[in-house]
Amino acid sequence: MNKTFTAILAILALLSGCAQSDSFFVANYRSDVFVQEYDDTKFDFLWVLDNSGSMSVRREFVKDNMQGFLNILNSRKAVDFQMAVTTTDMFSNSGALIQSTGGLSVVKSATSSDPVADFASIVDAVADSPTSFWEQGLESAYQAISQHYSEFSRPGVPLIIIVVTDEDDYSCADHCWGVEPENNPDDVEFDVSRYITYFSGIKAAENSTTYLFPIVGLPTSSCTVSSLGERYEEVQVGLGGLSRSGSICNGELRSSYETIAQIITDRGMVFPLSGTASGNGIIVSVDGSLIPFSPENYEYDAQQNAIVFTGVIPRSGAVIEVSYTQGSN
Repeated sequence: MNKTFTAILAILALLSGCAQSDSFFVANYRSDVFVQEYDDTKFDFLWVLDNSGSMSVRREFVKDNMQGFLNILNSRKAVDFQMAVTTTDMFSNSGALIQSTGGLSVVKSATSSDPVADFASIVDAVADSPTSFWEQGLESAYQAISQHYSEFSRPGVPLIIIVVTDEDDYSCADHCWGVEPENNPDDVEFDVSRYITYFSGIKAAENSTTYLFPIVGLPTSSCTVSSLGERYEEVQVGLGGLSRSGSICNGELRSSYETIAQIITDRGMVFPLSGTASGNGIIVSVDGSLIPFSPENYEYDAQQNAIVFTGVIPRSGAVIEVSYTQGSN
């Protein structure tokens, strides 16, 4: 072995015990240290779908592309999930969980022989109504959780709220009648702090998290929508973490939809490196134990410049060290 390289390895071995350092490097050799924050393989979903007539095609997209969503979700780890659906129509549905014609309201991967078909049967039961013009997605999610939490959400399991609508949120606190809310001078909306506080608190007591993924009209969207989803974005930003907003436009809907699954999939499995790796000489250890390089254990993703665990997800609190030679930027 080259004497210089041996010396470098010896220095690395000494430095790896320095807990105060997140990364260090010697010449073109570098080491990054991570502490695992997430090791979840269970996730619960509440879908809040706009049931107005203008949204029928997009609801069909959500339903028809669920298999692709689940394929992404399971691409890095086998995910145990539960899914329920409510609508943005508080006046007609009041946060109730939508039931299929057969009475199914929650799809459970652990017990369903065909989760895609079961989810489709629930979405098929979403119907337009005379009050669907008054979209109240945030309040519908609030009421669905407060009334039906134990039916679809398990203790200690992250809760993913996905809203799909082409209107902003008009969750009404007072004077909730008359013409559509965007043209109604009398209606009084709940402050968004109501939802940030409630959604963030519901899982905090269980040492878990709630995330919001609104698929709505954005300032950067490529199409014209009835109204931008500004209130949804405020709550998404307020919840923070992995929460992210996506565009409802037909040309951007697939990306918005699949990005949600990808973010959840990568959670706790993908570790971006601080320096650009050459792809050679990568050494990975978890809690001081060497992880043999293998496609069944981990891989280096050059596009993300990240180590991607493809086997067992490191436990929460585990210390992950990645040593690698750096390439040119």
